[in-house]
Amino acid sequence: MARPVEYNLDEVLDKAMNIFWEKGYESVSMADLVTYTGLNRRTMYSLFKDKDGLYKDALENYFIKMASNQLKVLQENHGKKGIELFFQAFYFEENFKGCLYTNTIIEKKFVNPEAFGTVKKFYQDVKSQLEINLIDAALSGDFTGDVKAMALTLITIVQGLGVYGKFNQSREESDSIIKNVLNMIR
Repeated sequence: MARPVEYNLDEVLDKAMNIFWEKGYESVSMADLVTYTGLNRRTMYSLFKDKDGLYKDALENYFIKMASNQLKVLQENHGKKGIELFFQAFYFEENFKGCLYTNTIIEKKFVNPEAFGTVKKFYQDVKSQLEINLIDAALSGDFTGDVKAMALTLITIVQGLGVYGKFNQSREESDSIIKNVLNMIR
């Protein structure tokens, strides 16, 4: 008789997502993943084929649990207000981990192109939505600049905040940065 499944896939993906987020793709070994997730090697390889497969699934899990909420804030809040609310996720605090997607960009040379595609698509979607919000802001008189250039600037700042906040967790500094960013939208 086969042994029953003794793992919760959602919990496994959360644990894998967190260890990749904390240590980075390249620094995590299969032994780390086995230890951290509680899966044995056979089950790990059966479910995900390899580290790349698990990383891709962890990135998709990050989208479902975290990144999609950020995109949703922009989609559900029009104009400059949506952008203001979007940036609230980037206020620094103790144990600020940055963004798993930004971390993935930094480690691009180590990451499977298919997994990297998940990250690339997210940032393309955010850039497109920022453009929509900026167009809405322009229509309401809150923005008069170049929509495409400002969207590119904002996405670059988002990625920079994800890196900078990992070593500087001063809420005061993130307040200052974000306030300045929002003042650029006029």
